Amino acid sequence: MKKKLLKVIGISFLIFVVLSWIIPVGTYSNGELTTNGIDPVGLIDLFNAPIQAFTTFVLYGVVFAVIGGLYGVMEKTGALEKVTDKMTRAFIGKERGFVILTVILFVVLSSVTGLILPLFALVPLFAAVLFAMNYDKVTVLASTVGSLLVGSIASTYGFNITGYTKNLLALDMNNQIVAKVILLVILTVALIFVILTSSKRTLEKELKEAKEVKKVKDVKEVKASTSKPAKKVAKTTKAADSKKTSKVATKKTGSKTTGKKKTTKSTTKAFAVSRSVKKVSEKSKISVVPLVVIFLLVLILCLVGMYNWYYSFGIDVFSNLHETIMGIEIKDFPIFEHLLSGISELGYWSNVEFAGAMIIAAGIIAWIYRLSLDEFIESFAAGVKKWLPTACLAALASVILSILYQASYSGTGTLVDTVNAKVFELTDGFNVLTTGFASLFGSFFFNDLYYLLANISTYISGFDAAALSNAGFLIQSVYGIGMLIFPTSVILIAGLSLFNVSYKQWMKYIWKFALIALLLVLLTSGIITLL
Repeated sequence: MKKKLLKVIGISFLIFVVLSWIIPVGTYSNGELTTNGIDPVGLIDLFNAPIQAFTTFVLYGVVFAVIGGLYGVMEKTGALEKVTDKMTRAFIGKERGFVILTVILFVVLSSVTGLILPLFALVPLFAAVLFAMNYDKVTVLASTVGSLLVGSIASTYGFNITGYTKNLLALDMNNQIVAKVILLVILTVALIFVILTSSKRTLEKELKEAKEVKKVKDVKEVKASTSKPAKKVAKTTKAADSKKTSKVATKKTGSKTTGKKKTTKSTTKAFAVSRSVKKVSEKSKISVVPLVVIFLLVLILCLVGMYNWYYSFGIDVFSNLHETIMGIEIKDFPIFEHLLSGISELGYWSNVEFAGAMIIAAGIIAWIYRLSLDEFIESFAAGVKKWLPTACLAALASVILSILYQASYSGTGTLVDTVNAKVFELTDGFNVLTTGFASLFGSFFFNDLYYLLANISTYISGFDAAALSNAGFLIQSVYGIGMLIFPTSVILIAGLSLFNVSYKQWMKYIWKFALIALLLVLLTSGIITLL
């Protein structure tokens, strides 16, 4: 499956390569497009571009790798399995309720914070419980990773979404907040409906297949029993019967691809170590409280640290606190300035601080649960190893962005500029369809909203305040839809890799919802225009 995802990323890159030989690059300024001719991707660049993209965006991979390492350590303690068991037992008979709770939690957290990458740390935990409830892998993917991406479609106060829109388009954080909340509620309900109806169809299909398999086996057994001589049947020993029963039971257990306990355990442990941890007698003595408290505290700290409070709401309390702490001196020596050298103030944390926090959390958990240094290193390395393919694919998903990033700063322009210039020339002023198309088209190439907004802002800077407000809402919402379906989406590729789901499977599952979401966004933007 990982090879198929790599193939999908490669095909996306080749699409861009072909377009680079057809569409000239250009720069747009003061209402005019300056074309600079064809700037095609050459043969050498076919190999150089992925390498440069990997080295440029390797930090994405590091983040996923350390999340895997943290789960490797947590699983080694035995407490993680106990947590998932307790969560599963708490929702026995209420499995659909847990799915609804998971979707709402992930959608809201994503919409409010916009910090999808750190929130990905919650995915394996909830996924383990959903697998234990016998949900198939596509349903689990949609309930967790899919929900994070849906939250970004109707981002309310997420800095990495709404915050970028605010600062690049000179808008307010409350821009179109009523429309966003309404859209958020509708999309959440629609996603829950899709997930529950799809999982029901999957279960019915599996039960039907199981009945057909059982019917065929019964017919074969009847034919076999009537065709065998009575003496031969009588000679069948108890050991043979036991062996046959064991084989049939094993075959039945492995007949379903989703929903069996055997599959569930291996799938759950695939997130981390995939080996036995504590003995059953030891697990009963393990307390889950330290693990839960440390995990949640570190995650909350990272969310607070990575959310830019000053540029969102003008809150400078964390900046003042940082200056105060760094200014503390002992005998005229700034002790904390040197001890905490290199760490950014809260509100300006990046993926570097997040990765460091995950490693520190893993170390604290290992210490509390009395893992030896060798056990800590071994379990952390095992978790990283399990997540390594996901980490590599996530870094490679930005290969197109890497090329466009270099082209933008070199001043040569991009083919996206050329296409967008032609699109915006079709209408005067703001238009829902042209702005929506430019946003969706650009999202395939710019898988980071900051660069997409920077690109489109040159075309919409002349809009009046009302049109600019609507355009900001439309661009960020359409971008969220793009990240839900395009193979250039870092989060989507990571999710597909982690759950071993093919891009074809995902598109077959999500395309109707994505189309409905797009129509709802365009409709909402149209209504805003008329008001």
